[in-house]
Amino acid sequence: MNKFSMFLFKYMAACIVKMLGITWKYNLQTQKPEEKVIYAFWHRNMIPLMYLHRGENIVILASSSKDGELIAGPARLFGYNSARGSSGRKGSSATRELIKLAKENSIGITPDGPKGPSEKIKDGVTFLSYFTKLPIVPVAVDINKEKIFKSWDRFRLPHFFSKINITYGDPIYIKAKDEIGEKKEVLQNTLDELTIKNIVR
Repeated sequence: MNKFSMFLFKYMAACIVKMLGITWKYNLQTQKPEEKVIYAFWHRNMIPLMYLHRGENIVILASSSKDGELIAGPARLFGYNSARGSSGRKGSSATRELIKLAKENSIGITPDGPKGPSEKIKDGVTFLSYFTKLPIVPVAVDINKEKIFKSWDRFRLPHFFSKINITYGDPIYIKAKDEIGEKKEVLQNTLDELTIKNIVR
């Protein structure tokens, strides 16, 4: 995709999400956090959360590839900043940038992205929490009417007038380095449980 095509895609994607989003009905099962946090949610749930948290100056992690720009481009139009790179451990430039930006902003992370396996936590989010001292807030999403794409994560796009349930889990704090592995398992279990409980009825 050349630069002009990428530019065009960015604006078209943002317009489509905005047109859909103004018709969505969100039901927050728990209160949205007021303090700075790391939001952790599955890659397939990105679009409804991007629209819900628009204008909050959240920093997202996007792949440095062209595929990453397909997410980062439209996200900027909704008021997001982005750090580009992988969700690796402390040595990656993207992680260092996120640690710096976390002094002023909340962060949004898809811990199974950018290429899966789907709904399996990678190490990056727990390392990031430890080094930024920000708690991880797991976020579950359910949608009553949606388009599911044939991608690795079965990416979701709510239809017009969809009902969307959002549940924010309790904050997960990582105060010591030896807690990183344990809290990774806690996050996995919590997201799995919230996903089951957060069904639109």
